Amino acid sequence: MTSTSQARALLAQHGALESQPATDWRGDFALPAPLEVYYREIGPLGDFINDKVGHSGVSIPTVGNPFDLPPLARLWDLQAGYRWHGVTKQRLEDWDDDWLVIADQGADPFIFHRQTGEILFAQHGGGAWNPSAIFTDVVTMTACLATVGSVHNEAEDDLWTEDESVNPRFRAILETKLTAILGSGSAATALADLLEW
Repeated sequence: MTSTSQARALLAQHGALESQPATDWRGDFALPAPLEVYYREIGPLGDFINDKVGHSGVSIPTVGNPFDLPPLARLWDLQAGYRWHGVTKQRLEDWDDDWLVIADQGADPFIFHRQTGEILFAQHGGGAWNPSAIFTDVVTMTACLATVGSVHNEAEDDLWTEDESVNPRFRAILETKLTAILGSGSAATALADLLEW
């Protein structure tokens, strides 16, 4: 299992981190304990935008859209479009009350399940939300996504082959690093596939 200090070291390669107190939480329910630890010990913060917006969160490069991890002060705002309608503010009935979006990739949410602590993943645009478990916990998610970003940065211009597929060399590097985190080669392969590597 990956420690918070290991996940923090991996995530620090992609943006500013700072311990954030639970009082930054703006939600309608208590901040779940694993997320309180996550924000206190890992603390994705990102760059400062301006006085009204605050910090941007950490953006991790990958193939396609980046993975975006918000600071705690903006986490509740990230629920717009999932938990409630972004314009009317009306609660959306097909969103499970135990789901809390903690990161996204181009509007595809990484969802913290408040009852189990697992991280679910879903793709938008399917008409209904059908998320599947992808990580056992938020620390593992952070370590894996940060690792994807590190391999992306390491590859630079060599990430793509002539036919615009991911270079098999970097796919293999990613799988090796994910296996070290997940403890399973098949889990690493499945994750790389899901993330379109």
